[in-house]
Amino acid sequence: TIFALAAISIAISGSFLDWLWGWEGWFVVVVVCIAFLILLNDVIPADFVMIVALATVMAAQIVTTEEGLEGFSSSAVLSVTVMYVVAAGVSATGALDYLMNQLLGTPSSLVSAQLRLLVPIALVSAFMNNTPVVAMMIPTVQQWAKRCKIPASQLFMPLSFASIL
Repeated sequence: TIFALAAISIAISGSFLDWLWGWEGWFVVVVVCIAFLILLNDVIPADFVMIVALATVMAAQIVTTEEGLEGFSSSAVLSVTVMYVVAAGVSATGALDYLMNQLLGTPSSLVSAQLRLLVPIALVSAFMNNTPVVAMMIPTVQQWAKRCKIPASQLFMPLSFASIL
């Protein structure tokens, strides 16, 4: 009854899809889907894809410049960004790999490996944001797990939880 009347009024007044979102909504959906496909194929760096997607939506005047750049003015976003830069620098030197291999050693079991990972990560994350800590430790943990013949997937959740402590 009421649903039938609503459906008829929508059909009379115009297309359902235009009524639902308008061209702006569909434009954003297309931009997000294209960005997702590019990220999925890993052909262009993620930061560049996101900036281009944001610029595209801003150029179409769906989002104002102030709204588009508002997130970058947050001190939390800026501090995490700086931590990512520091993490990338530390990771690029290779010093982290050597240090962590010395600290972690060669565990005899999966539980031992998880416990060995817990202490250094918890200590580092006491002074750094947990997201960059995990980001810079993932390659190191992958190499360590490969060297110790332990599934790396069994170490990622403990790595994440240890960084939260």
